Amino acid sequence: MMDSFLLYQDSSTEGKKSYAFPRDIIKDLNLDILFKSMARQDILMAEKIRRVMMIPLTTPEEVLYRQEVIRDFYRQSGVLEELYACAERQHKALRLYKEEMKSNRAKSVKVTSTLLDSLNYLKQGQEELLHIRKLLAERQEGWQSQGIKGLLKRLEEQPLQKIQEKLWEAEALITGCEAGYTFQFGGGLKLENAVLNYLRPAGDIKTGSLESLYLKFVKKNAVLIGTDIMLKEDLNHLREATLKQLINMFQPYLQKLMQFFGEFTEEISFYMGVVQFMKRMDSLNVTLTMPEPKSCGTTDTEFENLYELSMAVYAQKKPVGNSISLKNNRMTLITGANQGGKSTFLRSYGIAQVLMQCGMPVPAGRFSAPVYRQLFTHFTRSEDEQLSNGRLSEELQRMSSMVDQAVPDSLFLLNESFASTTEKEGSKIAEGILRAFYEKNMTTMMVTHLYQLAKKLYEEQPEGSHFLVAERTENGTRTFKMLQGEPAYTSFGTDLFKVLEEEEHNMK
Repeated sequence: MMDSFLLYQDSSTEGKKSYAFPRDIIKDLNLDILFKSMARQDILMAEKIRRVMMIPLTTPEEVLYRQEVIRDFYRQSGVLEELYACAERQHKALRLYKEEMKSNRAKSVKVTSTLLDSLNYLKQGQEELLHIRKLLAERQEGWQSQGIKGLLKRLEEQPLQKIQEKLWEAEALITGCEAGYTFQFGGGLKLENAVLNYLRPAGDIKTGSLESLYLKFVKKNAVLIGTDIMLKEDLNHLREATLKQLINMFQPYLQKLMQFFGEFTEEISFYMGVVQFMKRMDSLNVTLTMPEPKSCGTTDTEFENLYELSMAVYAQKKPVGNSISLKNNRMTLITGANQGGKSTFLRSYGIAQVLMQCGMPVPAGRFSAPVYRQLFTHFTRSEDEQLSNGRLSEELQRMSSMVDQAVPDSLFLLNESFASTTEKEGSKIAEGILRAFYEKNMTTMMVTHLYQLAKKLYEEQPEGSHFLVAERTENGTRTFKMLQGEPAYTSFGTDLFKVLEEEEHNMK
């Protein structure tokens, strides 16, 4: 089997289930900033990165498999760059080949043109396969990952050189060659039962061989039949039949080659983006670490110095980090001061979870969490604020769509959900949803100003519930740290007015 399998141990992304609402996740977690940092204006790379990252890995084994490949490519980034150059060339070659084939079908061109286009693509692809095998083999001792070692082994098991020779022979039929046939004559000198025995480029006959003796003593007495009109027509049919036979012979391999490079391009584009991103973070002295994935269904989540990655990329420096242990985490409510970093913290956790579940390093000193089968984000949007009576309805409709797609062991990240109505009504709606998630073994992390909701749940202390508060010093300073504690009654919005008053006074 000629398969790449660099993202999964025994498969590609084909048929894998993506997040149910990838656009919401990308928008709510500001992932477009990360995509741009990874792809660096490369449209092909950006497209592949987005697709791969929105398909979550759902077992620790899958995560660790991909982490190993990333470590290898990070150490051997020069080889990765050459592999990506191969992928780019083949992506372009495949696109041009498909365009040519589509054009040929539309124009009903001769079989010769179709075969020539197919042979050209096969030759390019075969040369790239040999180059990829050579690149990997030259660094054979340096590869540690199961993914890269497995790819090299599969390529070494393929008779790539023999296939290359057959392609040269097939090309010779068009560029000029000698073909050996056996056939029978039927009535009226009609050719029947023709079989192609060999193809040989012109002049490719060794002196002293049986073939050279044949040419010297037998062929000189041969009768030239190409001048006979009927035989000439038969020869034309024979040539067309030979070309069709060659196309049919190479078609399975052609399809496999196209599939291989389609998958390989996606895989190498992703890894190229990851390594470029890691090196960018290195240059900014921003910490990244490989997370410790836990099995789906477990509930402990722990992290040290977790920070908001999109903010780090945008500001080009490391933001304030948080270190928290959430044992048996089933439901976490975050309350506290306005502008205290609650939403930023929620995004930092969501980004880290997405990165872990695509095998990437995360923005933290340490990060350990379960893999979830699905992840949902329900954030208040700036465009929602332009709505009046319809805002709550929109929030409920969005939540309903997510609930329809949710399964046990899903993760919900809620940011100021249902704040568009009264606290009493919002608390009632949110409580019903949180309890339903809890009963269905779905984990929730929610930022909220709904004090009645937070107070009620804090007093009940359901098993696996946690309560975080955005830290605020006595003088009103926000530290952007989340602490375990009782939900805060006020959001301390008056602190902001004091700041504005001080600024106005200073301006006078």
